[in-house]
Amino acid sequence: MRSNCLLALVALVLALVACAADGRDVKVGGWQPVGDLSDPHVVEIAKFALSEFSKQSEPVQNKLVYYNMAKGETMVVSGVRYRLVIGATNETIPDPLFSLNYYEGVVLEKAWKHFRQLLSFAAIPKEGN
Repeated sequence: MRSNCLLALVALVLALVACAADGRDVKVGGWQPVGDLSDPHVVEIAKFALSEFSKQSEPVQNKLVYYNMAKGETMVVSGVRYRLVIGATNETIPDPLFSLNYYEGVVLEKAWKHFRQLLSFAAIPKEGN
């Protein structure tokens, strides 16, 4: 039991060190708002979520392309979890703005391991539907 607690503590410290080395201000526990939604690293995480979702779904129906980000939050838990509301267009529809939809994606990043994983991804229903 003691070794499990020690491993969890080491993982938490490594996550904090990785975030500090990356220059981001990250608090431990609970979701915290992303300060700058246009931060290149956060945009890269959003594009990763879209790419992973597109790989896992029917290629013809879901070739999603990054358009913007409406909201973002982070949480430090054995790495950094990003919960992002991403605006994306479907590349397979001729008029890109007609296909603009918003999605919530959750990505786990362990920067010190060069690891990213898409944990969840779902369309956000449009108002009035």
